[in-house]
Amino acid sequence: MRAVRWHGTRDVRFGDAELELDLEPGMVEVEVAFCGICGSDVAEYDGPFAIRQRPHVLSGQEPPVTLGHEFSGRVTAVGAEVSGIAPGDRVSADACWRCGECEACLAGLYNRCVKGGSIGLCSDGAFADLVRFPAYCAVPLPDAVSDRHGALLEPLAVGLHAVNRGQPSAGDTVVVLGFGPIGVATALAAAATGLGVVVGEPAAGRRARAEQLGFGAFDPSGEPRQVSREVRAMTGGGAEVAIDASGAAAALALAPELTKRGGRVVLVGLPKRPIEVDGGRLVLYERSLVGSLGYVNDLPRVAKLIAAGQLDPGPMITKEIALPGVPEELARLSDSPGDDVKVMVEVGG
Repeated sequence: MRAVRWHGTRDVRFGDAELELDLEPGMVEVEVAFCGICGSDVAEYDGPFAIRQRPHVLSGQEPPVTLGHEFSGRVTAVGAEVSGIAPGDRVSADACWRCGECEACLAGLYNRCVKGGSIGLCSDGAFADLVRFPAYCAVPLPDAVSDRHGALLEPLAVGLHAVNRGQPSAGDTVVVLGFGPIGVATALAAAATGLGVVVGEPAAGRRARAEQLGFGAFDPSGEPRQVSREVRAMTGGGAEVAIDASGAAAALALAPELTKRGGRVVLVGLPKRPIEVDGGRLVLYERSLVGSLGYVNDLPRVAKLIAAGQLDPGPMITKEIALPGVPEELARLSDSPGDDVKVMVEVGG
């Protein structure tokens, strides 16, 4: 079969490959329709972060590994002891491998699994004609959710989980800092659940896209006090929740100042280096700062929101390519991403 495989830093190759995982009990095989390029794929292209040069404790795989974890497709085969999923079913995937035995897993918080990993990082992913993964990862797609949109369930679930970590109430306003793939997913998820959304994005093109989608938008790169005043004017005194989807030091330093007293700050963008936060400004205004990792059972809810017409994932997709073009596209996204949000790869067809 065709596959795009990670061999090392900036060494991703398109070519022929075999499925490494056997169709053991509890596993499913899926013919891939679409797969999105994630920021983590670009990060791994630049240098290993989650990929390790040793067999993963759950999957048993080691590099080279096929990338891709935001996907949709049709089940072609199932292993023994699989129920609820059958050949012919259309599915997306919750990409989290989990042990099912640690404290986090037993509490239902499998995104914190001490042995956890991700399809496309600890096991072969979906930049390939076929992918095999644990059946517990399979998320059935309603008829009203297309294959193209089904491939966006995973990033949208990241955004929805970040929103939930901010514990908003009905009528609250959320400020989203950064309008890249996760920022867009977060803003769309917040709006779909009835929250007001304001976007902070320094790039003019992405800021214009936010405004086209009906979100208030501002440039967060100005003098912090002036930016804070601008946002307070836009939100009636400050937002209840600020979500940093950029991982930038300046954004996280600014985020608390965009919230009201008692506001919540959620960090979903992954910083590349340690970041300083003014703890005094958190304490004196009783603000909270929490992290948000992936998702926990959020993909089915995203599928229902799309099927009900409450969430349109279409605006996330800014470019589509074919599978052979993935290595070149990873290089472009690493070196000069421009205003692209989500590059979608049509694998099947």
